[in-house]
Amino acid sequence: MRVVEEEYDVVVCGGGLAGFSAALASARHGARTALVHDRPVLGGNSSSEVRVTVHGAAAVHPYARETGIISEALIEERAVNHAVIEENGWTNSVWDLTLYDMAMRTENLTLHLNTPVEDVEVTDGRITTVIARTLNAETILRIRGRYVIDCTGDGVVGDLAGVTSYHGIEAASEYDEPSAPDSASELTMGNSLHFKTVDTGRPVEFTPPEWAVSYDDPEFFRSGGRLIQTVASGYWFIEIGPPWNTIYDNEAIRHELTRQVLGIWDFLKNKDPYWSEKSRNLALDWVGQVPGKRESRRLLGEVFLTEHHLRGEKPFDDEVAFGGWYVDLHTPGGLYAEVAEPVTSGLFTEAYDDAAEEEAAVEELAEKPGVSKYVGPYGIPLRALVSREIDNLLFAGRVVSSTHAALGSLRVMGTVATMGQAVGTHAAILTERGATRAGDLSEIERLQQTLLRDGCFLPNVRNADPLDLARTARVSASSEQRVSSIDVDTEDNLGGLGHWSQGHPVYPASGRLEQGLAQWIAVGDTPSIETLSVLLDNTSGQAREIEATIYAVDGIWDYRLEPGAPLRSGTLTVEPGERWATWPVGLTAAELPAGGYVRLHLGAAADVEWKLSDAVLPGQVGGYEVAEKRLRRFGGGSTFSFSVEPPLAPYGPSNVLSGVTRPTSSTNVWRSDPQAALPQWVELAWDAPVELSQVQITFAGHLLREYHGEPPLFRDPQTAKAYTIEAWDGDGWVELARERDNYTNRVVHDLPETRTDRIRLVVTETNGDPSASVYEIRAYASAVCTLPAYR
Repeated sequence: MRVVEEEYDVVVCGGGLAGFSAALASARHGARTALVHDRPVLGGNSSSEVRVTVHGAAAVHPYARETGIISEALIEERAVNHAVIEENGWTNSVWDLTLYDMAMRTENLTLHLNTPVEDVEVTDGRITTVIARTLNAETILRIRGRYVIDCTGDGVVGDLAGVTSYHGIEAASEYDEPSAPDSASELTMGNSLHFKTVDTGRPVEFTPPEWAVSYDDPEFFRSGGRLIQTVASGYWFIEIGPPWNTIYDNEAIRHELTRQVLGIWDFLKNKDPYWSEKSRNLALDWVGQVPGKRESRRLLGEVFLTEHHLRGEKPFDDEVAFGGWYVDLHTPGGLYAEVAEPVTSGLFTEAYDDAAEEEAAVEELAEKPGVSKYVGPYGIPLRALVSREIDNLLFAGRVVSSTHAALGSLRVMGTVATMGQAVGTHAAILTERGATRAGDLSEIERLQQTLLRDGCFLPNVRNADPLDLARTARVSASSEQRVSSIDVDTEDNLGGLGHWSQGHPVYPASGRLEQGLAQWIAVGDTPSIETLSVLLDNTSGQAREIEATIYAVDGIWDYRLEPGAPLRSGTLTVEPGERWATWPVGLTAAELPAGGYVRLHLGAAADVEWKLSDAVLPGQVGGYEVAEKRLRRFGGGSTFSFSVEPPLAPYGPSNVLSGVTRPTSSTNVWRSDPQAALPQWVELAWDAPVELSQVQITFAGHLLREYHGEPPLFRDPQTAKAYTIEAWDGDGWVELARERDNYTNRVVHDLPETRTDRIRLVVTETNGDPSASVYEIRAYASAVCTLPAYR
C-alpha cells in the first residue's frame, strides 16, 4: 500500500454540489485546494449515479433561482445537453461531464475521485490531517490543510473529529417549531432509488425476478403523495429509511430499494389499469444502485437553525447564502408509511398525466397542508456553517447546523450549493489573511461583497463594493421599455417562457377566479396611474361584480394578502363575454411606491376568468390566495393580462446600478424598447476619467423558475448573445471587447489598459428577446472578479 503526503490551504471533503461549489470557490480565490470525493463522478445526488434533479428556491418563489457557481453549471448543461428533463431519473452523463469540465478548468484545484475519507487527525482543536484511501489504486492519502470543509452529506469528517452531531427529529417542545411532532425520535427521512425507461418503438415484455416486491393495488399509487405523472423515469417516493439507519444500513436499504423499483415497474408495466397501456413499448433503460440520501447527521455550528429562522423577518448580519424551498419533510418509513410526504399528498389526488385530468386533479390549496410549509426566501448565516468545536472546520450541505424541521427546506441541492460557495470563499479569504479560526467574522462584509461580485445572491445585502467604480457613475441608455398593455395576444417575446408546464404540475392552471387572484405591477418612475384595466372572460351569461383592491407592497416576495391600508378599493362590473374591465384608479405620485410595486387583487367570482398572457413581463408576476391570508406565486410565474395609463416605466437604465441583480423590491433590470431595433446601448459616465482594466456584466435570464422547465440546448432569450464594450477616447467610441456567442448571465472581460470617462455596453443581438436586458454592470481598476468557467 502506497502512502502519499499532500498539503493544501483548503481541503474539501465530498464532491456533491455543496463540496463542488466550495472547492471551485476556494480555488478561484487563490487557495490551493483539494477536493476529495468518494465517487467516480461529481454532483452527489444530482449525478448520473443517483439522478435527483436540482431543486431550490425558484420552485416556490419567482426570480429566486440560485446563482453563482451552480448557475454556471446549470446554464451550461442545458445549453449542451440533448436530453429533456423528466424529473428524477433523467440525468445523463452530460451533467457529470459539465461538472468535471468546470473542475478541470479551475486553477489551484486538485481532484481526488474514488477517494473516501477514512480518518482525521486532530491536534489542539484543529484538524491537521485528513486520511483517505484512493480505491483501485492501493494508495493512502494523508492530506494536510489549513482549513477543512465537510461536505460529505453524512458529516463523516465532523464525526471523526468528535464534533457534536444530531440525528433524528426534535420534539415540538424543544423549539416550538410548527412542523415538529409531539415526540422526539431517532427517525429520519429515507433514501430513494430511481429508474429510467426507453421507448423501443414496439411492444416489449417485462418479467420481474422472483425476489422483487409484488404490488397489486392501484390505490397505493393514487394516494399518500405517491403521485405518478410519467413512466419515463422516477420516482422520489421509492424511498426507504426506518427501520434501517440511513448511514450504517445504506447497503441494506439499497438492496430493498432495488426490490421495490423492480416491483413498482412490474405493477406499472403489467398490472396498472391506466399506465400499463402507456408502458407497452417501454423498457427499463437504467436502474440506480446508489441511493440518494435526504438526511443523516447534522453538525453543531455556532448557530443552530430552527424552522423559526426560516420564517423570521430579521436578517442575519452574517448572511452568506439563501434558501426558499418549502419545509419538505418526508414521512420516516417512506414506502412503508401510509403517507409518503404530506404536502404532495395534500396537493394531488389523481395520478394521470392527461392535461385535462391533471388540471382537474390539482385542487384548491386553501385547505391543504402545504400552505403552512412555505418559507423564504430567507438568508443563511455563516455561523450555521462553522464548527463550534473545531477551529478550522467548516461545513455545507445537509450537515448544516439545524433541526430536522429546518432541514426540510435547507437540504435541497440548489440551496446547499450556495452554502458551499460561501464556505469555500470564506476559507480562501481566511487563508489569505492568515487567520486561525473558521468562525472569524471580522471581515464578514468583505465576504458578502465578494460573494455578490462572484454572482451569488443574498436577499438582504446589496452591492456596496468599494472597488466597483460603476457605483460612482451616471447611467443612460439608448431607450427603455415602457409598459402599457400585456394581454393574450401579446407576442411571446421570451421564447417559451410563457405559462410554464412542460410536464410539471403548476397551480393554478388557469386564471379562473375560483379564489382571489393578484398581479404584482412594477411602478418604476411612473408619475401616476390614471386607469387600470384587466382582461376578463365572463361565461355566466349575466353581468358580474368583482371586488378589486390595490395595495402598495414591499416587493415580489411580499405575500401578505393585506399588506396595509388599500390604496384603492372598488367594484368592477363585468358584462358577459371576454372584455376589458377598466378602473379609473387615479393614483398619484405621492401614493405610488417610487421604483417599487403595487399589487392588484380581484376577489373570487364564479364563472369569470382573468386571462393569462402567453408572454412574460419581467419582474411582474401573478399570485393566488391561499390559507392564512397569504398569497403564492401563480403557476410558474405567469403574468395576467392588464393595461395601464399612462404607461409604466419600470425598466430604466438606473436599474443597472441598483446593487441587486434580480427583481426583488423593484425590477432591478434595464430593458431597451422592444419596438426599437437592436443594437441598443447602456452607458456609464464619470465626472473625471478613471482607469479601467475589468468589466463584469450580469445579463437577464435564468432566474424566473427552476431549470426544469428549460428544453434541451436551451439559451435563455433574455440573455445577450452578441455585444461589445466600448470606451470614449475624446473623438469617438473605441472597442475594448467583443462577444459573438454568449448565453450565460455573468460575464467578465479583462480590458486593455484604459483611461476614460465613459464606457458603454452595446447589445447587437440577444438569444431571442427583442429587448436588450441587463441587471448590473461593474467596473474595476484592477482584475478582482473571478472568471466564470465558460466565457
